[in-house]
Amino acid sequence: MKTTVLRKNFIILICISLFLLVSCKKDYLERTPSDFISVDEVFNNINNAEAFLNNAYNTLPNFQEFTDYGGRYNLGGGTDEMRFHGYNARTPYDFNNGNWNAVSFPMQQKWADFYGTIRRLNMFLANFNSIPEEVNSGSSSERKKRMEGEAYGLRAYYYFQLFKMWGGVPIVDELLDPNSGEEFLLKRNTEEEVIAFIKSDIAKAVAILPEKHEDDSNYGRVTANGCRALLSEVSLFFASPLWNQASDNTRWQVAAKDAKEALDLAISSGHILSKGTVSGKQGYERIFLEMTNSEVIWARQDPGGTESHLLDFYNGTQGTNGWYANGVLQEMVDSYEMTNGEIAVLGYDENNNQIINPAANYNPNNPYANRDPRFYQSVIFPFSGWKGNTMDIRPGGKEDISNGVVRANYWVKKYTLESHNLYTGSGNAPRRFTIFRVAELYLNFAEAQNEAVGPDQSVYDAVNAIRSRVGMPNLPAGLSQAAMRSRIRNERKVELAFEGSRFWDVRRWKIAEIVDNGPVHRVVTDANLNFSYPVVQTRVFDKNKHYLFPIPQIEIDKNPNMVQNPGW
Repeated sequence: MKTTVLRKNFIILICISLFLLVSCKKDYLERTPSDFISVDEVFNNINNAEAFLNNAYNTLPNFQEFTDYGGRYNLGGGTDEMRFHGYNARTPYDFNNGNWNAVSFPMQQKWADFYGTIRRLNMFLANFNSIPEEVNSGSSSERKKRMEGEAYGLRAYYYFQLFKMWGGVPIVDELLDPNSGEEFLLKRNTEEEVIAFIKSDIAKAVAILPEKHEDDSNYGRVTANGCRALLSEVSLFFASPLWNQASDNTRWQVAAKDAKEALDLAISSGHILSKGTVSGKQGYERIFLEMTNSEVIWARQDPGGTESHLLDFYNGTQGTNGWYANGVLQEMVDSYEMTNGEIAVLGYDENNNQIINPAANYNPNNPYANRDPRFYQSVIFPFSGWKGNTMDIRPGGKEDISNGVVRANYWVKKYTLESHNLYTGSGNAPRRFTIFRVAELYLNFAEAQNEAVGPDQSVYDAVNAIRSRVGMPNLPAGLSQAAMRSRIRNERKVELAFEGSRFWDVRRWKIAEIVDNGPVHRVVTDANLNFSYPVVQTRVFDKNKHYLFPIPQIEIDKNPNMVQNPGW
């Protein structure tokens, strides 16, 4: 990694108008956006240095991704969870129809966003020793240490996001000199080198950071528990088929160990599964509506509640003044088991008739009865109640509104606030987007342990802990490794629905060429409540190139050392 550290005569622009977790000196905040601030002025004051670091949180994932036109979309629209009801450029609609390339594709801006944030973190770390140990009359050594740990943890997180999208990417761990053109002609590091670098940064962060933050003023900052959860995910991805084509079992063993350690330490710190009913909301649903929840290990702040406010419109039903941009697919609904633990619908025939599992006790005339409780807490379905309305999708019904767009006729309930009146704005409340939570660690461990040694009791215990939390029956005994693999994958789909996990899971498992390739379905009904399931979209996934994003063409054009991903 050829790099040169810039010296303190380099002038930087500090954009501190965005998400700050702590306050800064008044004169610093009063600077106009066009002011330039020297490195000395930033890093010789701990408040200024922390404000500079805080901006590295701005590129964390949010409730939705952004389009080029200021719009938003749930990443689930790029897989079999959802249909994005829009046609903007660089949205899941491009993922769905295969209309993406190195010049224009969804999430293209992430390359520049993440490398820009990594540069900020590199600048912070390069100048870390200049930050004073004391401010005013009190010692700030613990605060300063915590800031250093956050910088390493955040850098690891952003490199992992780059890895998930592009695989081997250039590792830049110091500041590049903008006056030296050669230094910007970087080569891509191997996947193994990127993973090793990420794990190194995680180790540095864990050694410094507190296990968790007890006070709400620091809620949202990365912690040691957050970094261990990240390590669990990193190891899980690296062991998965997309990255482990040689089927190296030791990678699964490492992933199981990292997940178990992260889970045990999170639990010992008080991060436990959310259970019980509060204010009429059950434990699972409360995770996504409460500002603090025992299950959440790391969450993104939503200052002012702006993004959660808009999410209600994007998820909202048209009959309640919502925009209904995110529509749940029938394939997602079918993934929710019956309360007896059986999948009801096994697929669709050539005439789009349901292939029904006779063991499920499923009534096609009452298709939403007796489902996994997470279904009712995650999905608004036809003829259910929402905001005092009945979701009537019959011809002429209140939710039979197409506006020229074919709708899936299911809506996202998870994260959506029923009390928010989309006409008046009353009843709104901010929420926090969950990055890591305890349930995911249970599932990470179960998957890795099953692949490493088979479905032993610890695998059953981990999955059943998730299921029993919502009152679902334990998995049946005697499952084979392959059968357990299938159950764990479905459990992830249901438990982590609409949280941005499924898009990456089907890629690392190398099943996107199946689940994201071909017809997907919606639900309609006639005036007599006869349900049918026509195709809403036929999707395209090219296994020869779509598992990884293309390197943005602009990066290829300006750097002859940058090698494009296969197929692009």
